[in-house]
Amino acid sequence: MKRIQTLVPAVLMLSACQFSVPHPDRETARLLKELDGYIQARDMYVVQKRNRIDALSNISREQADPGRRYELEMKTADEYFSFSFDSTQTYLKRCIDLAGTNLERAALASIRLAELYSKAGNYMEANEILYAQTDTTILDEAGKNAYMLALYNFSHDLSGNSGMVERLSIPPEAPYRDRLLQCLPENSETWRELLRDRFMAQGNLSAADSVSRVLMNNCRPEDRRYAIHAFYRSEIAGMDGRYAERLHWLVKSAECDIMNAVKDYASLTLVATDVLPTDVEHAFRYLQIAQQDALFYNAKLRPWQISRYLQEAQDAYIELQAKKQQTAQVLLILLGVLTVILLFLAHFLVTRSRKLTRMRHELENLNSRLETANITLNDLNRQITRADQVKRDYILEFLRDLSEQIAFLRSEDNHSRNLLKQGKANELLKELSINSHSEQAREKFYETFDRTFLGMYPHFIEDFNALLQEDARLSPPKGRLSTELRIFALICLGVDDSKQIASMLDYSVSTIYNYKVEVKNHALGERDAFEQTVKNLGK
Repeated sequence: MKRIQTLVPAVLMLSACQFSVPHPDRETARLLKELDGYIQARDMYVVQKRNRIDALSNISREQADPGRRYELEMKTADEYFSFSFDSTQTYLKRCIDLAGTNLERAALASIRLAELYSKAGNYMEANEILYAQTDTTILDEAGKNAYMLALYNFSHDLSGNSGMVERLSIPPEAPYRDRLLQCLPENSETWRELLRDRFMAQGNLSAADSVSRVLMNNCRPEDRRYAIHAFYRSEIAGMDGRYAERLHWLVKSAECDIMNAVKDYASLTLVATDVLPTDVEHAFRYLQIAQQDALFYNAKLRPWQISRYLQEAQDAYIELQAKKQQTAQVLLILLGVLTVILLFLAHFLVTRSRKLTRMRHELENLNSRLETANITLNDLNRQITRADQVKRDYILEFLRDLSEQIAFLRSEDNHSRNLLKQGKANELLKELSINSHSEQAREKFYETFDRTFLGMYPHFIEDFNALLQEDARLSPPKGRLSTELRIFALICLGVDDSKQIASMLDYSVSTIYNYKVEVKNHALGERDAFEQTVKNLGK
């Protein structure tokens, strides 16, 4: 019998070792889970992007003044720049036509078109515009700086992707960068970006990282520029050998790209290549998504870049599926072996059936004890029923408030649709610019949530402060919760996903993360166990 008990786990351990699949470490798995949440919502971000573009296009079409329409169509082209190559090209060419006899405006639109071609890999077209068609004598100082920056970016892009085309005879990027650093306002965003590039080219990674930190601190995590700055931080970390930090910033960059409905990107592709050795399924799925977005954008550079990695990931994915199938076959064989062993054990147990009599007596005693415990359990159930009634009352009040908010929002939607049908888009924009209904609704939501939660857990603030150092304890107004308390109130209710908390409280994910870190830094106990301790409050 003992030999059989030893044999079963040994066989299972042998099969597990032979057919094991590599897995990412805990931090990488956490980052990928967070990124997956953004990917699931990417269709929503695309709808929001299209709505912004449609609203801007509608306003532009209503303009009779060519100058004003030129400005609006340039803004529309900027919205399309990382979303659709064809649409961006169409709008920029339209801006060139709208410029008419204003040669400076036409030149600025052409320079922007050259930047589009450069980013998309159309280097011959970009070269033709920048070096053969642009007349710099008609540009003012700002226009000349924009032209020089386009030359710098073109040289930089071409040097990084020269394998796609024949080598063009153009100056290197460094002289343009040095001249721009002298011409641009010191400490402006573009000036700092160029300074970061210079430090990276010189191998001064510490200084480059410091400049990148400043750039990131000057923009919000949901801004498009944040994705670009996060990408460069990943590049710096990778050059410095800090690969875990590189993956962290690549994920942050990819998340920001998704929030801004960017279709022409590199971050998600690089995330896939980094995790391919340990997580083939994630890598293959990310590369498929990146290829779909690149084809949607319809430029020739990005699909070519992605295809180099997609075949490798596809081969690894097929190999993984074959390995899983082989594992399943081995497990079926082991299942047959274990079935035989279990039959033998059943026979062995039947021969010892005389022990059942003693077990019956023990069960009778146990039943007697359970009957006694059941009386106590019934009392506890009655208390729980009363508590549930209280919670139901608060839930009904909460639902009534939500119903009122839905009715109000429906009324606002109908009002907005009527204005749009009447062609009063400008009036709608004016109302939206001064309307504070969303702030009032959010404050109403906070007030209702605070009242409801404190009604259910009247000692929550007192118990929560007991977990913190004395100088970090929170003292909100009576009957209200602070932002930190609302975050951990949701955690107490079982909502521990930062993205879900951010959505419910109308904050960004990074804001929620910063609040949680700040509170945990003042915890009396272990920081890693703090959230679990909060979940147990009131239980």
